[in-house]
Amino acid sequence: MPNRKIVRNLSRLSGKSLKETLESSHEVLEIDSDDWLTSPDLSEDGLPFSTENFYETAVFLMANPNITSSHLFRADILFDSQGLLKTPQQDEELAGTFGGCATEIPETPVKAKPAAQVTGFDLVRTVIRKLIPRNQNIDRPLVQTCHFYKSKTSSSRDDEDHSNDDQPSERQRVLTMFLPHIESQDDVPFYHPQLRGLATLYDVQSSQEGVKSGTMSVHFLPFSSDIPERLERTLHLLLNFYVRLTRGAKGTTTNEITGKTSSSKDNLVPRHLAQNTYARLKNIYAADLCENWAESTEPSKHVYEDLAITAFLIELWRMMYGVAPAKENPNGENTTAKFPGFVDMACGNGVLVYVLLMEGYSGCGFDARRRKSWSVYPDWVQERLTEKILIPKPFADITEAGDIGVNITTGDFPRDTFIISNHADELTVWTPLIAALACPESPLPFLAIPCCSHALSGSRYRYPLPKGTKPKTTTGAAEKPDQHTEQNPQPASGDLKALRAAKQAEKTESGMWTSMYGLLTKKTITVAEEAGYQVEKTLLRIPSTRNMGVIGGRQLVSEQWKQLGTSSAPTVAEDQTKQAPRVVQNVMDIVERECSREGGIQASAQIWIERARGLQKDRGKATNPADDAQILE
Repeated sequence: MPNRKIVRNLSRLSGKSLKETLESSHEVLEIDSDDWLTSPDLSEDGLPFSTENFYETAVFLMANPNITSSHLFRADILFDSQGLLKTPQQDEELAGTFGGCATEIPETPVKAKPAAQVTGFDLVRTVIRKLIPRNQNIDRPLVQTCHFYKSKTSSSRDDEDHSNDDQPSERQRVLTMFLPHIESQDDVPFYHPQLRGLATLYDVQSSQEGVKSGTMSVHFLPFSSDIPERLERTLHLLLNFYVRLTRGAKGTTTNEITGKTSSSKDNLVPRHLAQNTYARLKNIYAADLCENWAESTEPSKHVYEDLAITAFLIELWRMMYGVAPAKENPNGENTTAKFPGFVDMACGNGVLVYVLLMEGYSGCGFDARRRKSWSVYPDWVQERLTEKILIPKPFADITEAGDIGVNITTGDFPRDTFIISNHADELTVWTPLIAALACPESPLPFLAIPCCSHALSGSRYRYPLPKGTKPKTTTGAAEKPDQHTEQNPQPASGDLKALRAAKQAEKTESGMWTSMYGLLTKKTITVAEEAGYQVEKTLLRIPSTRNMGVIGGRQLVSEQWKQLGTSSAPTVAEDQTKQAPRVVQNVMDIVERECSREGGIQASAQIWIERARGLQKDRGKATNPADDAQILE
C-alpha cells in the first residue's frame, strides 16, 4: 500500500498479535450475523472528523481503490443507487465516442449482495463496483457490493454508557460494508484481503460546544479462525490510511459525483478506455522495448510513460476521427487508413512514433539528434524518424540559417496533421503558433505536454504570473521574470518544512499555476487561445510530474469529422479561407510581443539559430538526453 506514513497512536496498541485480541463486533455493531470480528487494536479514538468527512473519504476510496492498492488500475462502477457515480458506458456517452469503433463491452447486469440488517442504522446507498487489476494476465477482476449506512441521530443520554453525563451530546455513526462476489476462499484474487466481508465504522460524539471526538474501527468476516500475518498487516494499514486520508481531506471538497478531487483528470478521455488500451499496449510492446533499450537511461520509466501517452492519443483520436487500431476490430477493418496523420516534434527516443506506427496510424517524428534507440526499430519505422531541427517560419523568413549540419524544417506540415509536442521544451510555447501557421485557413490540432520553461528564442525563461493574480505561497526563491532561473529553484531560507509545504501546494490544481511549470502551462494555453484555438487541459495518467496535457482544436475537428463521417478529410469552408490572413497576423503579433523582451524577432531568431548550431557542435558529448539541457526532447 502506498503512502504508509503512520498517523495512528501506536502507544495505544497492545503489542499482541491480532489473533490474540480478536473479539466479536456485536459489542459495537448489532448486525444480523454474529460472525463479524474486530479488535481493540483495529480502532482509533480521539479523532476530530465529522461523519460527513468520513463518508466523503469512504466514497472516494471506494471509487478509487488504486490509491490503497498498487495492484489495481481502478474500479468500474456497475451500479449506484443514488446515480451519482457513472458507469463506463455513461462515461463514453458523455465523452462523445463515435464511428462504430470498439469500446467497452456493456456489463451483464449484476445483482447486489443483500444488505445486512444493522440495529440503529439505515441503509442509505448501495454501489456495485468491479475492481480492475493492472495485470489481468495474472489477476482477475472482482465484483464487490458496497453498502453505506448512517445511524439515526441520538443523544448520549439515550445510551446506557453515557447515562451519567452532565451534558447531553449528539452521537452520529457511519458504516461502510464491502462484500466481494465470491463463492469460496480460492476465488479471492491476490490483491484482495482473504475475507468474506470488510466494514469500517466511524462513531462520533459532538458536544454542545461543537467539539467532536470520534472513533474509527475496522470489522471483518474471515473465512476461518486463522489470521495470516499479511491479513493483519493489511487491516492495520487500511485503518491508518482511512485516518490519514480523512485528516488530510478535512476542510477540502471532493467531487462525489465523479469520485475525483481534480476536474482536469479524465475529463476528455474516459479513464477505463485509456487504461484498457494502455494495458494492451504494455502487454504487446513493453517487454521488447525494455529488453532492447539502447539509451543509457533507465528504460521502464520512458517506455511506460510513452505507452501511456500513446494510449491517450489512440482514445483521443477515436473520439475525434472515429478511428481505431485494426487489432480492435474483429472483422479486421483498419479504420486508421482514414486518419489524417501525425507529426511528433522533438520525438526523442521515438517510442511514441514507433508504437503509433505499429498500431496503424500514419505519421512521422523528428528530433535535433538521432537517438541510439532508433536503430532498434524496423527499417520502415526508421524511415519515419528523421534528424531535423525546426526553425519556426517567422524566424526562417527573416534570417539565413546557413549550414548547421542537419536538415531543417519550418513546420509546414500537411493539412489536418495532428501535432504532438511531448516534453518538447523550446517548442512548447511555439506549438500552437506552428500549428496555426501550418494551415491558417484550418489550424492544425495539437497536444502539448509542457516540461522545461523556455522563451520563444529558446532561452530558459520563467514566465510571470498572469496579470491580476497574486502568488499564494513562496519558497524563498522568488525572482524577476527576466532572470534565467533553475527549473527547480532551491529555497534561500533553508526551511525544509516550508519548502515541502510549498511543493505540496504546487501539486494542487490551483497551486500548480504559481510554479514555473504551471506558469509555462498557463502561457501555452494563453498563446493558443490568442491564436484562435479552443483550448482544453487534462491531467494525463503518466508516471511523470510533468503530466498536464494542453489540447487545441479537438472540439472543432471532432465536429467536422462527425458531420462528414469518415469517408474523407473535411473540406475548408469559404469563411475559414477568408480568416487565414487574420490568423497569420494574430500569430505574428504574438511572436513580436514575446520576442520584444530579447530585442525583437531578428535578435530572437539569431539566438534560436545559434542554439541550433550548438546542438550539432556538441554531438556525441551527451549520451543521456537529460544531461544536455539544449536537446529538444
